[in-house]
Amino acid sequence: MALSGITKRFLECLEQLTLDRKVRSKRHFALSLGYHAQGISEMVAGRRDVPLELVEKAILTYRFNPVFLFTGHGNHFSNPIEDDGLRLRNLSIVTDDKGEERIVHVPYPAQAGYGRLLDDPIFISDLPSYQLPDPQFRSGTYRSFEIAGTSMEPTFMPNDIVIAAFIEPRFWEQAIKSSQIYIIVTKKDVVIKRIVNHIKASKSIECCSDNAAYDPYTLEADEILEVWKARVKLTSHIDAPSPRVNSKEISEQLQAQQKMLENLHLRLSEVKIS
Repeated sequence: MALSGITKRFLECLEQLTLDRKVRSKRHFALSLGYHAQGISEMVAGRRDVPLELVEKAILTYRFNPVFLFTGHGNHFSNPIEDDGLRLRNLSIVTDDKGEERIVHVPYPAQAGYGRLLDDPIFISDLPSYQLPDPQFRSGTYRSFEIAGTSMEPTFMPNDIVIAAFIEPRFWEQAIKSSQIYIIVTKKDVVIKRIVNHIKASKSIECCSDNAAYDPYTLEADEILEVWKARVKLTSHIDAPSPRVNSKEISEQLQAQQKMLENLHLRLSEVKIS
């Protein structure tokens, strides 16, 4: 099929976005807008026109210039994307032989250097990685982290594993929901906390522990390297079920004890009389 002019110009904008490293790849662009990566491949192959819904999302999120898209006049983008310190950062990923992303696991010993080695693809590729059959893990980038320490007890225990979804820095202000749990990566540390989002007001977040023995603290947004939304917990702490209370049995025991007391009282009375 012959592609429409809008689709051709849309792909020009996407190519420029990739060259400018505003997105890691066409697949990443699609996933960031909630669109199937295969759909972009179909456009590139000349078998599909761009849907209007995707055009609208690209205009709002990446500032594709609608005048250029629909008329061919003007710049590719409406205006430069402002650098507010929350731009897209490169994220090293691991894929299988089909190009599908794998979930990279970050065990506790590796977390000490994780913040310093984020951009080292060799470090990331050397970490364990795996795939899960659930469809939710086919869209977006996921990573799993081993939990250490007691600051999030009883929600998370030492050696629990949390699988978390990557949040682009440009979306932190809207996507980080207060009172929800996130993995926060800085150059010095990797922590799991319940977050209060102050990015819009003061370019910071408040990190809160579920364990009341730990005080909350504030992190400036420019100290944060990555944010991952906790999605799934894997745990080996499977407690034995609490014993069920049998009210009938308790009632029968109380009645038997009452009868014993009555008999004892009667015997004591007989002793006094005699």
